[in-house]
Amino acid sequence: MNAKTSSAAFFGWRVVWAAFVLAVFGWGVGFYGPSIFLHNVVARTGWPLALVSAGVTVHFLVGAVVVANLPALYRRFGLPAVTQAGALSLAVGVTGWALAMAPWQFFLATFLSGAGWVTMGAAALNAIVAPWFQRKRPAALSLAYNGASIGGVILAPLWVTLIAQWGFATAALQLCDIACFLPDRDTVFPPKDIRDVASLVPAAEIEMPPATRPPSRPGRPSTSSSSGSSPDIPANSGATASDAKSSRHGSYRPFHTGSRFSAKARGPSSASSDASTLA
Repeated sequence: MNAKTSSAAFFGWRVVWAAFVLAVFGWGVGFYGPSIFLHNVVARTGWPLALVSAGVTVHFLVGAVVVANLPALYRRFGLPAVTQAGALSLAVGVTGWALAMAPWQFFLATFLSGAGWVTMGAAALNAIVAPWFQRKRPAALSLAYNGASIGGVILAPLWVTLIAQWGFATAALQLCDIACFLPDRDTVFPPKDIRDVASLVPAAEIEMPPATRPPSRPGRPSTSSSSGSSPDIPANSGATASDAKSSRHGSYRPFHTGSRFSAKARGPSSASSDASTLA
């Protein structure tokens, strides 16, 4: 399988594009929408501007509280359930903005819309996309986050056009119904661990970081030593050739991290030096 086919087959990129669309509606409805809704609510109800502006403030304050508790909600209910409930809450809330006949109904609607849109916001996108990538995680997240900008470019003027043509209530019902059905369990949400990703694509296609060797410590001998001793064993350590073989398999530990050699084998000076290093 060539690199191009491998990249296209990797299910993580499907998740990225789904998160992109989720961001378009999350920001386009929940972030850029309230400034457009405010004028229409005042025009429809005749309520004071200060009252409706307070509702916008409640919308964003509730969102701030919910986004701070998203990790706890994910642990308790799972990411799919929280995102789907949030999309439904956003749809019901924005429809409430358009239909509210009393201030208490309006503030209840702002509470629902504020709690819902952040489940399609930046923190939620990170939780959806990040488990699928290691090396290419920045590129994947950048692509998903671009949906927020597209939401402002497309949905903000679309809101104005649809409200002028259909009215606020009909426009809210149409767009929010679409947003409500966006989170699809099989398309958007990440697996519980990386082993579930491996079942979707060949192991070679999983974005895992390359194996790296730990950096060498200062003062260790060069690996190109011509003395015949192993480069894995410090000089004058009292280690044997068999210890060099063990070090290559990860069982050898240097002196200052707890040696497998006794203080007697290294001599009293080495033992005192090790003790000072550990202290």
